[in-house]
Amino acid sequence: MQSNLKQQIIEIAHELGFQRTVIAGMQPLTHDSQRYKNWLQQGFAADMEYLKRNPDIRTTPEQLFPQSLSAIVVSTSYYTPPPECPGDHYGKVANYAVGLDYHAVLRARLRDLRSRIEAIVGRSLVGKAFTDDVALYEQGLALRHGLGFRGKNALIIGPKLMGSYNFIAELITDLPLEPDEPYSGTCGQCFRCGAACPTGAIVNAQTVDARLCISYLTIENKHDIPVALRPKLGSWVFGCDVCQDVCPYNQRPPETTWSEFRPELGVGHYIDLFGLLAIRTEEEFRARFLPTPVRRPKRRGLLRNALVVLGNQRPTGGVKRILDFATGEPDAMLREHAAWAISRYGCGESKRSLEQLISRESDAQQRAQMLSHVS
Repeated sequence: MQSNLKQQIIEIAHELGFQRTVIAGMQPLTHDSQRYKNWLQQGFAADMEYLKRNPDIRTTPEQLFPQSLSAIVVSTSYYTPPPECPGDHYGKVANYAVGLDYHAVLRARLRDLRSRIEAIVGRSLVGKAFTDDVALYEQGLALRHGLGFRGKNALIIGPKLMGSYNFIAELITDLPLEPDEPYSGTCGQCFRCGAACPTGAIVNAQTVDARLCISYLTIENKHDIPVALRPKLGSWVFGCDVCQDVCPYNQRPPETTWSEFRPELGVGHYIDLFGLLAIRTEEEFRARFLPTPVRRPKRRGLLRNALVVLGNQRPTGGVKRILDFATGEPDAMLREHAAWAISRYGCGESKRSLEQLISRESDAQQRAQMLSHVS
């Protein structure tokens, strides 16, 4: 009976658009618990305090939800092929964020899965749907029960060339289902992800230092981007896919079948950087980006990123646009990033514009930082 129910659940999940489904037990993640604590102790979580709170709870799934007996762990592709960049004043968006916010989309689909299972078992389930929004080491749970294997870029790589462009989510239940075994996979001698990472964030196999990771720097980071790392962001205005783009397992990634994750419903693969500079309030920002993952860094963070990318790409007419933005911008950190972007042009116009910004700067710390950009 249990094996039949398990197969029915897998089939229903597939019908709902999940490409892979495994069953996980709720026992403590003993092996990954120490791995996770070591990662924290080395400072690799940067200032993401939510990852540092209660690491023992994060690696003890059974504490997550009362009466939980098993977790239905699912994954689905979010990949869509990026088109050609429309111009040098556009910044790139990580593939997972081009459509709608995956949190709401995946939870809604998991609720559908729960309803379908309840119809089969003839009772209400005790449990809840989660995806990247709860104190659970989801990767460890997925790895232990065969959703894929951990690549050297620390991402889960699915079997049969599913690659790593996949969302992971869980439906925690009180169903006593037989857990799946781990999946055996390997990167072999390949370390293309580490070699290609612009900032050297993959410090060794399967370990990423968030302090250097472009995804962290452009999304979770609430402060300025270190000057030495700014040129290495290249054109990434939100997130980064370099370690996935070069992975042999991602050379022919399955394209998403979910309309919610397609660029037509979200911000797309590129964002107009000059358009971002025109957003003057948090209200304007929320109105534009609310249903998408790009809202995560808020106006301050996304405009900070835009200024760095403008400094890297130096589009025509950029100096005046950036100067006009900085002149009326109340945030001192953004004014400093604007000064850096202007300094990157290295022309007469940029030098004069930089001098104007410095002469007007009232924040002593940011003024000193601006002065350091003068060549």
